[in-house]
Amino acid sequence: MGLFDFTDEVHELADGKIKLPKGKDRPLRIQVYKNEILEKWFAQAHPITPGIWFGWIVVYGLYVAFTAFDWYVGLAAFLGGVTITTLIEYFLHRFAFHFVPKSQAGRLNHFILHGYHHDFPNDPMRLVLPPIGIWPVAVAVGVVYYFVFGPYFWVVFGGTSLGYIAYDWLHYYTHHFNPKGGPGKWLKRYHMMHHFDSPHHRFGITSPLWDLVFGTYMPLRESWRAQQKKAEKATAAAEA
Repeated sequence: MGLFDFTDEVHELADGKIKLPKGKDRPLRIQVYKNEILEKWFAQAHPITPGIWFGWIVVYGLYVAFTAFDWYVGLAAFLGGVTITTLIEYFLHRFAFHFVPKSQAGRLNHFILHGYHHDFPNDPMRLVLPPIGIWPVAVAVGVVYYFVFGPYFWVVFGGTSLGYIAYDWLHYYTHHFNPKGGPGKWLKRYHMMHHFDSPHHRFGITSPLWDLVFGTYMPLRESWRAQQKKAEKATAAAEA
């Protein structure tokens, strides 16, 4: 057994050989890797962990922003890092997570990257990115930032870290909380309708900003009466 071998269920789901039941009969999660150590410690994560892994970078980034630069320059660089994260979030979700390749290996990679989440949207241990997913990305982004932003590295990287934590926690929130009103309820319905009504629209998790900019926004208003039951049904299915 190889270190990164996937379970038979993963292969069958990626190839479309298994049709999952709907609603309450759908399993909450499946095992992804055959290797138990990899599966337990590196392929899943408790939702609190993004704050533990990257919270210190946010704090240090803010410290550098207000001690090494004029406060308005440091704050602008920090907020720029947050904005970059929202843009990365949008482009990854739209063009990487929802690109479906034709080859068998490509379908398998796509399933691991994002198909699993659409099949098991309420798996509580895979709603935030696990170490095997986020740590290599964090290192790659850090290297790019180091050469691009120079003395502003820690400030921009701190803002990006805050944006990432917000992304992961808001994503978890939309799947596992039931807000009664306000922005929380709107974001939950917006994301649930991406899952169950319009998978090629509404890619934003933290906000609809880039959906508006790039034309993938779909409102919850004019078509609301027709879509309301779908949204409520989708929300109920996600909470089941």
